[in-house]
Amino acid sequence: MSRAVTADHVLFDECIRAFRLDDENWAPFDKGPSYSFLFTPFELSIPWQFKEYHVASSVQVRLAGSNSAFISKVCNPEHVGGHNSHLFGIALSAIASFSWLKPCKSTRDGYLCRRELTDLDYSKLALNHPVLVAGPGANHSRVSEDKLYDLYKELEQLTSKLLSVDIKTYRIAMQSIRLVHLSLLVKRDDFGLAYLLAVSAIEAVAQHAIKRNKVKKHPKEAEWKLRAKEDSMFEELFKSYLESRGNNQYLRERFVIFIEKFAPVEEWTNYIEHPMSDQADTIKAYGDPHRFEKYPEDLSSKEINSIISDAYAHRSCFIHRGEQPPHTDPSPSFHRFFQDYRSYDGNEITDKLLLNYELLISLAKHSITNWLNTK
Repeated sequence: MSRAVTADHVLFDECIRAFRLDDENWAPFDKGPSYSFLFTPFELSIPWQFKEYHVASSVQVRLAGSNSAFISKVCNPEHVGGHNSHLFGIALSAIASFSWLKPCKSTRDGYLCRRELTDLDYSKLALNHPVLVAGPGANHSRVSEDKLYDLYKELEQLTSKLLSVDIKTYRIAMQSIRLVHLSLLVKRDDFGLAYLLAVSAIEAVAQHAIKRNKVKKHPKEAEWKLRAKEDSMFEELFKSYLESRGNNQYLRERFVIFIEKFAPVEEWTNYIEHPMSDQADTIKAYGDPHRFEKYPEDLSSKEINSIISDAYAHRSCFIHRGEQPPHTDPSPSFHRFFQDYRSYDGNEITDKLLLNYELLISLAKHSITNWLNTK
């Protein structure tokens, strides 16, 4: 059961329990119909009926400047009950964000979930998730009915899967889904934190999906073992190496293997559209688009592995030293997969390719979803 008073704070474990019962004998504290809210970055022009819950079409509230809010009321499943019914909405907003890779939110309390809403109530709700709808960096707030149907089916499939897997798998998935959710929410405020959260979402599942013994041993380990039998001093060194290896969880290596297995490079072109697809189509008509930017198929598997591994290293630098990733553009307009990075240490120039955030967050979504679909 959740806290008696949530006091404008979110403990996501409560939301995980609210979305799906882990105890068949559980009875809600306050039985009867219950509601929550889903704030989307686009207008939901038609209502959505799911097996377990219902999402109403959105109400647009215009705010100051070029900002609006899109508010949908959610009719919760029966098991939720009226007490802290907003927790279901928070979980749903995380799942929707993960499914669509668009930032969604809900309320941090359930005070407005229990009554018919006035214009003043809608104005209060709008403050939870203002969306920029015009100007540089604006969201595309108008979505076609065909696209809305695709979004509906994606959310329906993910929801059904989360409700059908065993509880342990459900919790692992929801914890990673929340990391992706938070990444999308904070990207505009702190790119480095968003990048960190996206990498961590993948790592969280990779630790369960890729066992430590799947990491290849050093290619010369057999040779070192033979030499240790003949050289007592080298034997001590070899034992120290084995001890160190035994304590190493090889998290970076497992991170790379997980992406290779559950989001193979051959599928990357299906994960994201070109940020300027109209212009990209025009360029393609006049020549090879690979002349203007690097595509995954232009790189060797070793180069791809190095780029993925670097993403993990950037995350570690942010955690341990507060260093932002070396990216110079949070949302490149002309580069679909990678951006170039050049550094100079006073002696030599180093050129590297960096995973764009859009590709990284797509790898998180698809690798975790593909892993979940094996359960």
